[in-house]
Amino acid sequence: MNISVSKKHFLRINTWDDIYKMSGYTDSLDPKKEKLKQVINKYELPNKGKCGLSNCRTPHNIGCIVETESGRLTNLGNDCGKKYFGENFTSLSNKLSKEIDYSNKIENIKLAKLNIAENYRKLNEIEADWKRIESVYRAIKSEGLDGLYDKLEQMKHSKSSIIAIQRRATKPEIELEEVRTGKDVQNPFYISDNLGDLKGLNYLTNRTKIKTIILNNKIALERLNNFDEDKTTLKELSKMIKENEKLNDSVREAHCIITDGFKLFSADNMRQFTPLISSKRHRKLRRFLNCCFES
Repeated sequence: MNISVSKKHFLRINTWDDIYKMSGYTDSLDPKKEKLKQVINKYELPNKGKCGLSNCRTPHNIGCIVETESGRLTNLGNDCGKKYFGENFTSLSNKLSKEIDYSNKIENIKLAKLNIAENYRKLNEIEADWKRIESVYRAIKSEGLDGLYDKLEQMKHSKSSIIAIQRRATKPEIELEEVRTGKDVQNPFYISDNLGDLKGLNYLTNRTKIKTIILNNKIALERLNNFDEDKTTLKELSKMIKENEKLNDSVREAHCIITDGFKLFSADNMRQFTPLISSKRHRKLRRFLNCCFES
């Protein structure tokens, strides 16, 4: 089906046939006999096709569709446009680029608006999961496991996920250390045994970001919902698009934080601390582990 000139603007060109089927198209336009009227579209195709100027025919894959005063259309590369139509081509090409950019940004906002409800759903889900994780975190204190709480704080500040326990070295271990260092070791000498590697430790560093992400994104979604993309400037469109991109990035960040939280407070992960907890508190530890998540 041929497409009228008025509908060629911003038409997505996917193949050379999309160009050849335009009404008024010619693949042999003589630039000496034609005067440029407007640049009506741009294309970037995977395979090369010939320039539509009769005195050129150079294969290219990036170019423009132009209309002449006679109503004829053809395709040409940017170099040909400048060479045969001069500054007029450059001016019209730049004008079209701005119009296409404006149109694409409007479409971007319209698509973003279609996802507002889904983004609210994601934020509510993140908030609900965050509250579940925080409830488990608070249970450490409420169960009287202050030693476990302090150990987590220490690991957070040291940024080390290694769970270790200190013990007095055996005689062979002391001798080995003296051989290694070439010095006498003072008694008592302590060494660390690694008990495991704690997963999701980053949650403790990033957990406070969740509340800010939820609050800022709900404000951003309200602004997006009230934004009139049909009555605004290119600058304001660009600003809103950047804000929406930040929203999407921060939702992804929040999901990563939540994932770390579930890993951190999984029962198997927390169970690694058992040797560090006094046997008198093992009943409290079991109660706490029952609050934790399945791996």
